[in-house]
Amino acid sequence: MAEPDIPWMPKIRDTKILTIRNDADVGLWSGLVTAAVPIFNDKIMKALKYNIVTEGKANVIVKVAGAGKDDPKLGATATHGVARRWKGNQGIEEAEIYLPATPWQSHRNVLQMILMHEMAHAAGLEEHASDGVFMTLPNVDQNGNISATKGGRKMPAFFFTNKTITRMRAIW
Repeated sequence: MAEPDIPWMPKIRDTKILTIRNDADVGLWSGLVTAAVPIFNDKIMKALKYNIVTEGKANVIVKVAGAGKDDPKLGATATHGVARRWKGNQGIEEAEIYLPATPWQSHRNVLQMILMHEMAHAAGLEEHASDGVFMTLPNVDQNGNISATKGGRKMPAFFFTNKTITRMRAIW
């Protein structure tokens, strides 16, 4: 049975804005949050918006996995990141995104997709889509083009499926 999507608590959800702080601006991940946030905001079709903050409190914090003792273990060459969410009585209260220290591919397109995929989880989505940024296991060619199937629609340009956008709107 599919896990239900999880909304954020009303005082955050009512703004349709999540603040995101980048604590992973190192190595392969350098500059990726700054690049990915505007793409995510555009492609999710105004279901919600991420705003980048550089210091202080944020709803979502991006980290490289393995830096802290309680970080999730992603394996030697991870194909994805992990989004952890903390829920209260009224919905999600905060989230952290953990990016793999050694991702399975280092092409910038793949890294952006990993980050935006985890941003969708942090925003409340559970079950994956069959295509687009929120798919489970993408195919990646030698040029960094990403698709659900070998002959499928290529990313970039990144996209969310209509079903994913509808689900996001339902919880925001």
